[in-house]
Amino acid sequence: MTIPDFIREQPDTLGRCLESTRAFAQSWAPGAFDSIALVGSGSSFNALTVARPRLVAARRGPVTVYEPEDFAAELPAMTARPLAIVLSQSGASTSSISAAKAATDAGLTTLIITASPEADLARTGSQVLVMAVGDEPVGPKTKGFLGSMATLFLVAEALGAPPSPAMPGAALAALIEPARVAAEALVPSLGGVDQIVVAGRRANYGIALEASLKMAEMAGIPTAAFPTEELLHGRLHGMTGKSVTFVIAEGDSEVAQAQLARAAMERRGCRLMIVDPAGLHWPTRFALPAAPWSALGLILPFQWLAVMLAEARGLRPEVMRYGRLSGELAIKTDSRP
Repeated sequence: MTIPDFIREQPDTLGRCLESTRAFAQSWAPGAFDSIALVGSGSSFNALTVARPRLVAARRGPVTVYEPEDFAAELPAMTARPLAIVLSQSGASTSSISAAKAATDAGLTTLIITASPEADLARTGSQVLVMAVGDEPVGPKTKGFLGSMATLFLVAEALGAPPSPAMPGAALAALIEPARVAAEALVPSLGGVDQIVVAGRRANYGIALEASLKMAEMAGIPTAAFPTEELLHGRLHGMTGKSVTFVIAEGDSEVAQAQLARAAMERRGCRLMIVDPAGLHWPTRFALPAAPWSALGLILPFQWLAVMLAEARGLRPEVMRYGRLSGELAIKTDSRP
């Protein structure tokens, strides 16, 4: 199957993940903890960043997102006793496996979230929540990322975050084609792009991270992601007339800030595009539900953009520019990219 097939499967994936997480939450009784440590890498790190504000809203103590190796390095000095939530869509991340073992050995309440119940991560002795994503045997995860976000939102509610009406699969399905059309219309103007930067605040910073990751993985284009304030404090000086910056802006004040930045960059011959859940900018007429579920729609045009930029450059999105680089870097326990 191709990545466009996986993108189109996401509404069904959403429904299955909501169902499996709700069933898990009915009997989940985590032990005592005074904070929450979110542990993951790559797309999993990005999904955890998106979900962090929802877990903060559960009011169960400070919530920190960690790269797995950083978590393992800092664990011996921790005075807190966090709930460790270790997320790996493939279940094959070597550093996540090591972090999960370290958390379990330290006696921390640990929850593993993965789409692969047979993977090594699920055999670390911790409680396991299986995301009903289905097989996705490619490096650039789309279904896995969306399923991770939806799963984490419901885990946050199980821990005490205020309930929020979940986005139904039918609502997500209605956005797939408009997102594809918006990306397709943009690709011709990006033929000579030299850098793509994506920015956003809080949860939307996680979307920015994932968007930049997908475009780098699939299309081999230099990308970066920043919190919006970090972008404005000097990063725009690196943009050129061939670059494009996307700012994900939610709410009137963020949109106004992004409009100010766009005008300033246009005066310098640089392109800055605003992405907002209300659908007033790019993609237009793309109105999304309230946060946190807006994140599920916000990632769609970037997924399509990554695919189409890769194809325009003569690359296969499923293979990625440098093929099985992950295997050479020894970051996964299996042979997949």
